[in-house]
Order: sequence, then C-alpha cells, then structure tokens
Amino acid sequence: MKKVCVIANAGKEAAVETAEKVRVFFCEKGISCSMLLEDFSETPSYEPELDSDIECAVVLGGDGTLIRVAGILSEKKIPVFGINLGTLGFLTEAESADTEAVLTKLLAGEYKVEERMMLEASVDGQVFGTALNDVVLTRNGFSRIISVGIFVNGKPVCNYRGDGVIVATPTGSTGYNLSAGGPVVAPKMELFIITPICPHSLNARSILLSAEDELHLVIREEKKTQDEEAILTLDGQRAKDLAAEDTIVIRKSEKKAYFIQLNDHSFFDALHRKLGTQEIL
Repeated sequence: MKKVCVIANAGKEAAVETAEKVRVFFCEKGISCSMLLEDFSETPSYEPELDSDIECAVVLGGDGTLIRVAGILSEKKIPVFGINLGTLGFLTEAESADTEAVLTKLLAGEYKVEERMMLEASVDGQVFGTALNDVVLTRNGFSRIISVGIFVNGKPVCNYRGDGVIVATPTGSTGYNLSAGGPVVAPKMELFIITPICPHSLNARSILLSAEDELHLVIREEKKTQDEEAILTLDGQRAKDLAAEDTIVIRKSEKKAYFIQLNDHSFFDALHRKLGTQEIL
C-alpha cells in the first residue's frame, strides 16, 4: 500500500485529533497520506476530491459516515476502512482506541476486500439514486397510514398498510430493517429484503428477493389522500416527496461498494459485540 486518504467527520468528537494520528502513522511508515475533514451534517452532497491512485480510504466517523463515503467511492472502486467515532459503529472495523493496532494489521496485508451489493431506485421512470443500506418509503403526515402495493417482476405479491416499507440490502439488514423486525443477512449475500414498517396486520412479514428480481412499490390512493402522501429516502440522506399512484422501481445496482475487513474480524463477531447476540457455546 503506497497511497491512502483519511476522511473524517469533523462533527464527531476527537475527529481532528484521530485523523492527525492516522496521517502521522502512515507518513512514518513512508506511505503518502492525504486528509479530508468534513462536517457531513452541513454537506449533504459531499463529493471528496481524491487522486485516482488512492488505494484505500480510512473513514473516521459512525455508520452513517461510512455508508455515505462508501457509496460515493463505489464509483472509483476505492475500498473503505472504518474507525468508529460514533455510537454503535456496527459497520466499522475498529474503535478509535485501537487505531494503531488495526492500522498495523492493515499495512501487514492481514485483510480482505468485500464487495457489497447496492440498490438503484427510480421514481416514475427516472433514476433517483443508489443506496448501500436501504431504500425507505414512509408516510408523510400526522396519524395517517399509507397503503403500498408490492409487485415483483410485474406480478402482484401483497399490499402493506401501515407506516411504510423498508427495502434493505444485506449491508443494511442490521439497520432500520432489524429495528422493524426484519431478518439479519450476511453482508456478502446477493439479495434484498422488503420489511413493512408498523403494518396494520397480524400476518405481514418480511420478504426476501433475489438480487436479479425487480421490485415495484405503488402508493395506493386512500380516501383521505393528500398531495404529498409519502417520502422516499435513500440511506437516510436523499429524500423525495411522493403522491398517490407514484411508482418506485428498485433493482440491483451495477455499482458495488468495497469494504476492507481484517482477517481476524467477522460479521458474526460484530453481531455479538454490537448487538448483544448470545455467545455460541
């Protein structure tokens, strides 16, 4: 590894101090290291200016920071390595206290690069964007439910009435999808998950689809339909207001995100550490 970049969320505590520590570590090893400090809360359309020969981006922040940067860098196929400065840090590889130890393993080549599936969302025939974590359709209004028709490859599947629908990737299965009762999926799998949000039904459950399927979500017209019936969000960042009869098409994106994972870490280790799963005997 000859050239890396540190991208830090300046809105996080100790971000500047940790970023400088990482930069000095690489420079002392004879590795070229640039540093970018951004307040992501004020830069929703953040686009980092990186040299084309960057081999790795060390991202300092929480899961939201890592998801945003990984999605942007998917265009350049630059892998990301996350160090947690946030709260949960499920997707990151290490905590800030372990920075030097994990960077030593990184330089020793004790890692692999995982490809992560992304989703592409279109609204009424126009591509709206891509998502690494999830595409979420939620109601827009007080004390009002929405009805969403689910179609897979043109065939009707079901109708969810409630607060909305989450369509998550395997990477996003441990986020909003999990909180809404959806299943946990190993991140290297190629599929996506449809999970209803607070459904008004006793038998509404998540549905797993092949990555090759095409999903249509149709907002049904209700008796009290309003002009802005729902909101579509991608990874909790980009948002679009929607009306009744709007159709959202979701399919596997041609883009992939790239995550660096240390050889001695695993997805199931993270489940145990971060989400409190029971220890396997």
